[in-house]
Amino acid sequence: MSEPRMPRVLVVDDEERVRGLLCDLLAAWGCQAVEAANGAQALTLFEAGDYDLVLTDYRMPGRTGLDLIQDVRDRDAAIGVIMFTASAADLEPDSRRLEFTLLRKPLQLDGLKTAVGEALHRRSRGTPAALR
Repeated sequence: MSEPRMPRVLVVDDEERVRGLLCDLLAAWGCQAVEAANGAQALTLFEAGDYDLVLTDYRMPGRTGLDLIQDVRDRDAAIGVIMFTASAADLEPDSRRLEFTLLRKPLQLDGLKTAVGEALHRRSRGTPAALR
């Protein structure tokens, strides 16, 4: 019997250090993380891959995280999406309309871990043991 596939997470942030930290956390939690530095790169990777979750920043040069989420939703309405932001913008209506989890910076690791676990569970690929 083969082992289940590790959940794949697309991590999108224009700050390399933040992407690296998030990818390291996701790996420790039993996920395979793929990095993208902006929305355009993320969309290209998303279209070419099989992802269970998209984790994106809101403010990035060019397209925002909201733009990316809309494009992702147009391609896969069921994928888990988490957006994080330090912006004071009222993004709650967008989070309900586009069905994503909104986390405010500074990120609380327990909150992020819970949100990732819930999103992967909803995607029905199973939650990695490290997130249970």
